[in-house]
Amino acid sequence: MGGLGSGWQRSKRATVEDSLSLSLPTLLRLRALLPGARASGSWCWTREGEDAPHAMIGYEASLVDRSAAWLRLNYRVNGDPVDDTIALAATIPHYGGLRWWFICPHGNHGIRARRRVMKLYLPPGRRYFRSREAHGLTYKSCQESTKDRSLFRLLSADLGIDEAVVRATLEEPG
Repeated sequence: MGGLGSGWQRSKRATVEDSLSLSLPTLLRLRALLPGARASGSWCWTREGEDAPHAMIGYEASLVDRSAAWLRLNYRVNGDPVDDTIALAATIPHYGGLRWWFICPHGNHGIRARRRVMKLYLPPGRRYFRSREAHGLTYKSCQESTKDRSLFRLLSADLGIDEAVVRATLEEPG
């Protein structure tokens, strides 16, 4: 009784790190979205060490009118086509200029709908890009025990390498 691995353990929630993400500041910086103009194109995600993309998405956007800006996404989930339009909004920071936001159209887990966010996520098994809160996502670091975190920190200090490298090496399957 009470051996290794016995006892109740809650299931792990989906994480941000396991999801595809769209970052509005990155899209603006890369000029995929152009304030005051229409744009279209495609993005792809690749895994580290792989040349071929593992996910692709087409987009069309209009940031001509600040009060009616939008981003339309076209992609496939399990072979089924998805055509989704996300509203965009702009605010004026105190220092001037414009700050653009995605407007997440769905509330979930008690979170109000139409929330302004900088990133949208598509976790495995889901159909739409939505906010972290709408999908109920967490971060991998939140699911680690403090014992694991301390071990990674100590090993990385002893070896003189980045903590992420130690973590990735020790967590590799098989």
